[in-house]
Amino acid sequence: MRFERKVCKKAAAIILAFVLAVTLALPGTTGQALAATAEPGIMLNGKKLDNAQAMTIKGTTMVPIRTVSEQLGYSVNWNQATGRIEIGSAPSSLILTLGSLTATSGSTRIAMQQAPFVRSNTTYVPLRLVSSQMGVAVRWEQSSGTVYLQSELEEPSLPTVPVAPPTDSTVTAINSISFSDNRLTLSADGAVKPQGSVLKSPDRIVVDLPSSSFGPGLLQNQTASAGQIVTLPVTDSSTVKQIRYSLFSQSPSTVRVVIDLNRATGHNLYTQGNLVIVDLNDDGAAAPIGTDGKKVVVIDPGHGDQDSGGVGITGKLEKHMVLSVSLKVAALLKQEPNIDLIMTRTDDTFIPLDGRVKIAQDAKADVFLSIHGNAASSNAGGTETFYADAKRSKALSDIIQKHVLAATGFRDRGSKQANYLVIRKTTMPAALLEIGFLTNANEEKLMMQDAFQQKVAVAIVAGIKEYLKTH
Repeated sequence: MRFERKVCKKAAAIILAFVLAVTLALPGTTGQALAATAEPGIMLNGKKLDNAQAMTIKGTTMVPIRTVSEQLGYSVNWNQATGRIEIGSAPSSLILTLGSLTATSGSTRIAMQQAPFVRSNTTYVPLRLVSSQMGVAVRWEQSSGTVYLQSELEEPSLPTVPVAPPTDSTVTAINSISFSDNRLTLSADGAVKPQGSVLKSPDRIVVDLPSSSFGPGLLQNQTASAGQIVTLPVTDSSTVKQIRYSLFSQSPSTVRVVIDLNRATGHNLYTQGNLVIVDLNDDGAAAPIGTDGKKVVVIDPGHGDQDSGGVGITGKLEKHMVLSVSLKVAALLKQEPNIDLIMTRTDDTFIPLDGRVKIAQDAKADVFLSIHGNAASSNAGGTETFYADAKRSKALSDIIQKHVLAATGFRDRGSKQANYLVIRKTTMPAALLEIGFLTNANEEKLMMQDAFQQKVAVAIVAGIKEYLKTH
């Protein structure tokens, strides 16, 4: 994962002269004979986009749509039969049609001076229209023939300089950022005082963490740059499009997190231990986690990013499989009214082991479950679950093993004691599940299947509910 995209709030006086676009690899062209003048270059958040040449048609600047939208983190869907282009996700998606001068956004119809078209297998759309949807400011520099795009989300970007993990004792490291159960959770290695604000057009929530920087896990074992932004995809929320974060400032060092919304909503911003939580449930009116009699469950997908975990017999990676299963578990747990869920990671991020423990400790979790896949010889196989402290965790481990074993149908390797750090250092009931062996051809094949993963997820949730007696 790379740190990408810093955003800015400058708008040029001649913004009406522009139009946005995205690259789509489409078969064929529209056949339009369009007279194009000079082809401007495109700079996005201070970085030149390669192979993203804009063109001016009858005074309107058109740019390739997929290049720009993917850099900004928005999806693009193309229907070849109808020529329909959808940018973003419902209910706030922008819909354009090849050859049509009318676009729609929700129930609003928008007139354009230049229709989208295809040229050389690249789809072009009006820049100003798409930029207004994405919250992007546009500036045209006539002397160099360059289009400058910057998101209106943040203040002017800072110079790009290398950033190392924080060493100043006054700067707090942010070690993980995840979104689950309609709740954003950030884990720090010390106390932070978040500052939140709500912005419009488009709707978004901005959270600044003064005197903070990224910890080693979020830095992905390399330096990051001020102004570059990471996007955390969100796929299971009708309220949230995506989450973006960056090192917004170096003096003072400040991490900024932005929640892009599909609609305006209230939120509850609070801290619990060294966790920073932005809760969107009930439009922000939901009680803090672990209150109102709810149990707190922390699901920990093992490994992530450079730590691939086990490698399967066909080269499949443990980190991807366990994240997929864990997200299915999360989708089920969020439907449980008596359970509050926190995930240690919801994307391909590496969280240090102590950081995973800290998330559970700060959340005052009632249950911690780390999900893994095994690797050994090709003859090894089976499901097993581990606990560290028998008095505290054996009952949980036994129940998880019982349910998951029934779902996998693999050999029963038992519920057994082990000294894994994440279950040894946590102080709540904690277990580590090994679903099966990636090095076993049959087990790897099954563990990569969506239906099998869903079956395992259902079993995990059943085990957690039985242990917590939340039926």
